[in-house]
Amino acid sequence: VFATGRVYDQIRNSICYPNLNVKIGATHAGITVGEDGATHQMLEDINLMRGLPNMTVISPADDAESRWAVNEAAKIEGPVYIRFGRASTPAIYDENTKFEFGKAIMHGDGEDATVFATGIMVAEALKAQIALKEEGINIRVVDFHTIKPIDEEMIVKCAKETKKLISIEEHSVIGGLGSAISEVLCEKYPAKLVRMGMKDCFGKSGPAGELLKYYGLTEKEIAEEVRK
Repeated sequence: VFATGRVYDQIRNSICYPNLNVKIGATHAGITVGEDGATHQMLEDINLMRGLPNMTVISPADDAESRWAVNEAAKIEGPVYIRFGRASTPAIYDENTKFEFGKAIMHGDGEDATVFATGIMVAEALKAQIALKEEGINIRVVDFHTIKPIDEEMIVKCAKETKKLISIEEHSVIGGLGSAISEVLCEKYPAKLVRMGMKDCFGKSGPAGELLKYYGLTEKEIAEEVRK
C-alpha cells in the first residue's frame, strides 16, 4: 500500500517519466497481510505498476524466485517493481533453478486445462494439479513471475494446447495477471479465460489462511473450477 499507492504520483512523474534506474521492492501485498485489514491489503498494485510506461513488474512465487528477482532487477536499466508477500510460502524451486526474465515457467504438460498463476497462488495451483491428477485430470500450471513484459508466446501456446484456461492471483481481477493475459488472447489467439482473484472488492481483517479460503483462493477452488 505504501510503496505503490501512497506514492503513486512520485513513481509516475519522478521515476517512470524520466525513466530512472530505480527499484521498488514492496512487501505485504495481497490479502495475506491478514489482520491489518483492507487498508493495508494492497490488491491493485499490479494494475497500477504495469500501467506505467517504462515500468517492469515481477511477482515471485517463493524464496528462490525472490532472490533471483532481486538480482535480475539489478541488471535491468530502468524502473522495476517487485511484488513480495508477507506470509511464509512453500519452496517450489531450489538454488539450481534457471529462471529467465520475461519467460513463464510451465509445470507439467496436461491438456485438460492451464492454470496461469503468480506469486503465492503458484503453490496453490500446484497442489490442485496433484489432487486432480489422482482423478485422471491432467493440467499444466504456468508461473508468471514476470508480469510485464508478459510471455505472450506461452499464453498462446497454452490456449492452443489445452481445453480450458484459468488465471489466479492474490490481486484484483481488474488490471492484474488475468487482465494482462486477456489482452494477449484478444489480440493473438481469441479464447475464453476464467479469472480467479479478488472480485472488485476490498479485503477483510483475519488470519491469512482463513482469508484465502473466504475469498476462494485455495487449491480446492482451483480444482473445482477445472472440473467444471
